[in-house]
Amino acid sequence: MKYKKSLISVSAVLLLSYIGICGYFYLIQNTIIFRPSQSDISDTYSYNFPFEERWFEPEEGVRIHAIHAFADSDSAGGLVIYHHGNRGNNRTNPAKFELFLNAGYDVLYPDYREYGKSSGELWNEEDLVGDMAYVFDQMEQEYNEENIIVMGYSLGAGVAAQVAAANDPKMLIMWTPFYSMIDMKDAQFAFLPDFLVRFPLRTDLALQKIEEPVYIFYAGEDQVLPLERSLRLTEHLKERDKYFVLENQGHGWIYRNQELLRVMEEILNR
Repeated sequence: MKYKKSLISVSAVLLLSYIGICGYFYLIQNTIIFRPSQSDISDTYSYNFPFEERWFEPEEGVRIHAIHAFADSDSAGGLVIYHHGNRGNNRTNPAKFELFLNAGYDVLYPDYREYGKSSGELWNEEDLVGDMAYVFDQMEQEYNEENIIVMGYSLGAGVAAQVAAANDPKMLIMWTPFYSMIDMKDAQFAFLPDFLVRFPLRTDLALQKIEEPVYIFYAGEDQVLPLERSLRLTEHLKERDKYFVLENQGHGWIYRNQELLRVMEEILNR
């Protein structure tokens, strides 16, 4: 009897501890996922190409800030919406814009809530993807969706995939994507239930809904998003889709990779 009571007590302590761990994980996901860099509303930008600041209001109390850069008006072939990673904001290296501007595409570089000058709080996937879907809808009125390339890097690749799946853009381009946030959770915290993930970002499911061309660039030496896990996304590509593994490339500075630049030029000029 005494042994039984002790077993019940230990089980209760373990259960409560597990529930506590689950609750803690649920609440601190923003700290794990996002590394926002904020800007003062009065900050200015000094890019050497034509641009303007844009504002989008997907819901009351939320303002999404973006940099809208312009290619040569005589050769502009459409728009690239660039969804950035979990760090920084749209005050960034101009080379990220110029890669597309030089190919004749205007570029829209929006910041998520809590990033840059954007306002609002990130709590779940709708806050993240819903805002970017709203931005796409607004830009579609200016460019038409068949002229819009949806582009995403790292965290932004997961966002871009969701936006592309819900629309019919010209194409989807992803740099260093991940299979899903649930898969990333499983890589480190497999003992935690999937429903705790507030930003599931199921890139694997999104790819199965996209009819337009998809191009994926992986970093061969990615220490942030291990290649062996994210490479499984290729199982969901269509016959005409393509993926590339950039040898000796780490997760950062991928936009400077010469092989990526060569292939991107071919893709953008099609």
